Amino acid sequence: MEKTISGSHNIVFQDNVAKLNITLGKYYSEGYGDGKRLLFAFNEITPKDIRDALSPFGLNLDELRANGKAVLVSAEESYLKGGSFSPDRMLKVLEDATIEALDDGFTGVQGAGDMSWIFQYKTDTDALLDYESRLNDFVSEYPYSASCIFDISRMERKSLLQISKLHPSVITPGGSVQNYDYFQRSTESSDDVHEECTDLLRGSARMVSAILEMRCLYVENHAENVARLAKAIAFELDRDLRLAHTMEMAGRIHDTGMLPLFSDMISKPGRLLDFERQMIQEHPLTGYELAKKLPYPVTVARAVLEHHERLDGTGYPLGLKGSEISLEGKILAVSEVVSAMSFYRPYREQYGTELALDEIMKNAGKHYEREVANACLRCFEKGFEFSIDR
Repeated sequence: MEKTISGSHNIVFQDNVAKLNITLGKYYSEGYGDGKRLLFAFNEITPKDIRDALSPFGLNLDELRANGKAVLVSAEESYLKGGSFSPDRMLKVLEDATIEALDDGFTGVQGAGDMSWIFQYKTDTDALLDYESRLNDFVSEYPYSASCIFDISRMERKSLLQISKLHPSVITPGGSVQNYDYFQRSTESSDDVHEECTDLLRGSARMVSAILEMRCLYVENHAENVARLAKAIAFELDRDLRLAHTMEMAGRIHDTGMLPLFSDMISKPGRLLDFERQMIQEHPLTGYELAKKLPYPVTVARAVLEHHERLDGTGYPLGLKGSEISLEGKILAVSEVVSAMSFYRPYREQYGTELALDEIMKNAGKHYEREVANACLRCFEKGFEFSIDR
């Protein structure tokens, strides 16, 4: 058996099986044209649905199965073999199927899986996320193209984002497109932006921070201060102008998700009610969704999403840990905390830059990236100061 080209890992969002036909049919016809064996793990999406999806593309499912060019297995024969889900077992199933296809003369496998079984069985979410993460490594080693189909009408936004972030591509009726939720990929090429576009994006970021000021959410120019400190820390870390510009934009728009909230809730003195706390802890997700509507570099949107995450997993909204948090997210987290703690808030008696710096240094390595915390401290030692003007 000789492995050839690597595969791909895609996610398919659907809320109606009938609408899925064109997407699935095109995906499989492309794999068939590339000489791959077709594989589908079905559950609520039935063999009839696959038959209907292939027919407009001139492919007859029954004939393909008869001559070994297509294989259908149920969830119980694949994901849930033995009555439970095991990432190790499922990856072994895919490995065996790929090796067999190569031995039979195919160039690889074009596979898709109906993931609706997760709503019917008590499945460990961590196990599913582990599987999706490891599948990225698998498709880089084997010519297996995987498309995981999720019913978005039955998923909470947090769960959907957690799963989506592990898929580099999204399959749509028009074909495969880059998934801007994907957290694990390199951004060396995807974040290149023309200078004119950068100026426009920086201008829009200033406009957003001005809107936040108009709502009088803070007594000081919080977004400006976070942007300036994040930019200074980035430059202190590695003198990378692109990272510095990214952090400046992210700092200006990091609290955009606060806009839909009531201002009296944001500045409320004392303890928040449970529903108020939950709403506020959703603001990084809301800001992330808003940031994706403009062509900001991927790292800007990701930093907005992660600016309240903590290294030990105690942050929000996703509870990410350690290396799961991007450098940009770690820089923005430190910048936001230092800026916020340096100024008065009605729900906190003590404030000041000295207190803020003590907080991040005391929790460096626990809540905050130590290298970032040290860089922040050096910025102030070199004379960095916050703006106090509105």
